[in-house]
Amino acid sequence: MNFKLRINNYINFSNKWLTKFVLVWCSISLVVGVYAINDLALAIAAPLMTVFMYFAGMAMLMFIIGFQRVNPFNSPKSKIVDYAIIFFWCFGVFGFVNFLIFGIFETSEFENSNFFFIVASVFPLGASLGAAKQWEKSSVEE
Repeated sequence: MNFKLRINNYINFSNKWLTKFVLVWCSISLVVGVYAINDLALAIAAPLMTVFMYFAGMAMLMFIIGFQRVNPFNSPKSKIVDYAIIFFWCFGVFGFVNFLIFGIFETSEFENSNFFFIVASVFPLGASLGAAKQWEKSSVEE
């Protein structure tokens, strides 16, 4: 499949580096939040919640796609699972960029909401990681 060859490098790269990126992002956010934000609860809770939601998103997406792999109505020759994996991987990357841009450029009436959006912007990458892990499974099965 031609589309698999083109996108394979990006997905394999994300499978290798996304977790490290999210952990570094949240660690830096924790340090910055403790020193720069006057709400200590937000400065501590936002990075921890982001890491939790990142891994929860990864696990949920892996479960959903894994369930669809054994779906008796899904033909082995069907490419629907591969297209779903690509969709969720792209959706996670788009969600990250969208939340990050919103956190940087949007103004809000709520105090420290920009900090929250910037910190939490990495949690959609959990879906990208779950999709990348399922992509790796589908590559091994072929």
